[in-house]
Amino acid sequence: MTRRISASVVTYNNREQVMRLLQSLEEHCDLGGLDLFLVDNASVDGTVDAVRQSFPWVQLIANTQNLGFGAAHNRVLPLLESQYHLVINPDIVLSEDALTPLVAFMDANPQVVMATPCILNPDGSEQKLPKLRPRLRYVVARRFEKRFGWAKQLCREYTRADEIIDQPTQIENCTGSFFIIRSKVFKQLGGFDSGFFLYFEDNDLTLRAMRLGDIMFVPTTRVIHGYERAAMREFSALLTQLRSMLRFFNKHGC
Repeated sequence: MTRRISASVVTYNNREQVMRLLQSLEEHCDLGGLDLFLVDNASVDGTVDAVRQSFPWVQLIANTQNLGFGAAHNRVLPLLESQYHLVINPDIVLSEDALTPLVAFMDANPQVVMATPCILNPDGSEQKLPKLRPRLRYVVARRFEKRFGWAKQLCREYTRADEIIDQPTQIENCTGSFFIIRSKVFKQLGGFDSGFFLYFEDNDLTLRAMRLGDIMFVPTTRVIHGYERAAMREFSALLTQLRSMLRFFNKHGC
């Protein structure tokens, strides 16, 4: 019997990125056991038509408005019949089969409920993403990382950058750009907290999942992520991030 794996990708005017992601999945992964849902947040760049024409195996959900990241991913919850579910950002590209080893890892470690691979920059270097739970000091330091030594040191602590992590390791935070979660756990948690329009929804989900099992970083599996910190450039994104930050720390403490 083929094990069913599901995945969801949320898009908002990301046509070119989405096309690259889907092409890389076709090139590197066995799609026979994968149900992939693309949830489009009312894009106006032709994403839905382009995907429908070039990737007919993708299951499309077209929203009539921008629901935000978490709420859009949650649209797939009643449709899931899988054992494992992947959340994938549209700016991810696969250069190898990342799905098979992650599923094998979850099979071999039933106490693990959620895991993320090593996320690489386009140049092949590792993105130093947070591995500890968000604290106010870490979030503040991320905004001043390039200006002050104290901030840089706190960021290195937050990402565990000074550790050599070459084997699966327990962590406190899974990045929303790419992770795998047991589908029954994703459903039990009610998916993402849709009160987060964008930012901190992955941190929130991770902390809630930690009550049910282990969260792991699996550095032996890699994906490429075209990471951009929009909140550093756009005032509206900064306001959204601040609202999400307040919601997160109100729920989980600073």
